[in-house]
Amino acid sequence: MKLARVLPALLLLGLARQALAAPRPPQFRPLAIGEPAASLPNEGYEPSACGSNEGPPLQHLTGWIDFAQCAPDARGLHEVYVEFGRRVGKLAERFHDQYGGELWLQRFGGTRLANFPVVLSLLFDDAGVVRGFRAVTDDRAHVEDRGRAYLFRLPVFQRYGARDWTCADLPRAPGETGVGEMFIKEVCTKDVEGRHIRVETHYFRKPGQTGLDIHGMFEPGQYESSTRWEAFDVTLDAAKAAP
Repeated sequence: MKLARVLPALLLLGLARQALAAPRPPQFRPLAIGEPAASLPNEGYEPSACGSNEGPPLQHLTGWIDFAQCAPDARGLHEVYVEFGRRVGKLAERFHDQYGGELWLQRFGGTRLANFPVVLSLLFDDAGVVRGFRAVTDDRAHVEDRGRAYLFRLPVFQRYGARDWTCADLPRAPGETGVGEMFIKEVCTKDVEGRHIRVETHYFRKPGQTGLDIHGMFEPGQYESSTRWEAFDVTLDAAKAAP
């Protein structure tokens, strides 16, 4: 048996053993609206930095109770960037980068909700109570995950029930076109369970994106594909105002 055939199998076996030894990513449910920072769980979660409204993490934090170090946003809330499941996610990433294939355990790794990689944050009021959360599909993900990011809206709709959503199409900017026959630029809202839910979905090509390179060959990733899911305490002032 050639060494070149043996190495991938050995690496896969080693990664699988490491993954089985690692704890599974925690559930999102304990990070609930209404919970005080002091009572939020620490095991498996990494409240690592101040958030930046789906952008990169900012000032480093050591725990939930550091929320006040994050500057308040327009609603007066302090955004804390959250990660979980990073160890398993890194193992799957290594395998993908080296061999170009999907590792069976990838769907358990990284900061994922409903198997979609997301940028996740909790928003605290000045008293340290969670008043909202934000989950935005991660545009740093592999192209396969990016391509299906617009589908993240489906499990969100299922979570709150398919009926009674108020949806509206956002206006097309000049030069925006569909991906094939699909063009999605939509905002849906719903009040349920004492929460105001807002889901914004994009799936289209930006100006100048054609899906082809300069030689007319298919070039993957030339599109905007994203879902932004936000939930706020319905009693929060300006909760129904879009960011």
